Amino acid sequence: MRQTNVLFEAFEEARLRAPHMECRTLAALLDCSEGEIQASRLGRGVHSLALTPCDLVMMLPQLGQVQMVTRTSHAALSSRLEGCRIDADPRHASICDQKALAMQLLLPCWYWVCLSREAPAPGAEPVPCLQVFDRFGHVLHQLYGLTPEAAGWRLLECFAALKRPGFTRCIDIANVCTEGHRPAMLKAWRDLRGPGDFSRLLSRHRLRRVEANRAVTGHFSTPMAPQRFIMALAGACRRTQPTRASLIHGGGAHHHRARFRHFHQGRHDRLRLESDQLTLSLDSSALHEAWQVTRPGPEGLMTSLEAFDAEGEMMLALDLAETG
Repeated sequence: MRQTNVLFEAFEEARLRAPHMECRTLAALLDCSEGEIQASRLGRGVHSLALTPCDLVMMLPQLGQVQMVTRTSHAALSSRLEGCRIDADPRHASICDQKALAMQLLLPCWYWVCLSREAPAPGAEPVPCLQVFDRFGHVLHQLYGLTPEAAGWRLLECFAALKRPGFTRCIDIANVCTEGHRPAMLKAWRDLRGPGDFSRLLSRHRLRRVEANRAVTGHFSTPMAPQRFIMALAGACRRTQPTRASLIHGGGAHHHRARFRHFHQGRHDRLRLESDQLTLSLDSSALHEAWQVTRPGPEGLMTSLEAFDAEGEMMLALDLAETG
């Protein structure tokens, strides 16, 4: 309880002295997770939600217009939704929006969901917000209510609770594909037919995406300079065809195809790529490794550009396929 009070006091002090400081920045300074900071605010602007992830997902259409943000350590993909189709079962959910948005959610990774009021952008007014955390206290998704008067937000308040989550620490274990296993890896890659096959390939060989890319170098992947990946981001604004941006982590995948109109390089190496319904932000200083990767898919070979940080966490993928 004492640690909780210390985190709450640090949060309040940061909000007073540096109101634009992001919660993840404060978490890094305090060597804790964002989940631990939000949990320290329970009963003081933050409440747990006593709903199963499946029930919560099925309530999303009642929340009106929302801004859905998927996060990794160094990147964020933000989609504006006015209406969507949702399919869900106790383990998986998919959200689609007029063929531009496609999200696949792995619901068992939703360890804690809290309800609060947060500003969707620096200087903006706070709005109702759902935040989804994994068991390590990492933010998986944030959902901001752009129409706070929607009936769904009042309904969610009926499920508010003060149940405190117990987060654990994450230990990353890197793996490599040995030369002896490489032929089997290449054969499995050739047999891919879709994203589900690729997820099973990673699980079977106990590899992360970056390690799989390294294993098939010269066959299905080619390393590229990080600066070339940044140039591809900037070049997306000059394309006449839509670009699909993908943010993928352990909790699922967020894909959104759009024609980008603005590219901005801000302070502290923060890059922003924007369209009418989509905003992509990236900390380019964390970009350590980039790959051009080809995978068989339902419609033939698909090529994407993938960026990773120094720890091997995937930051972002761009699909530059020419589509109508």
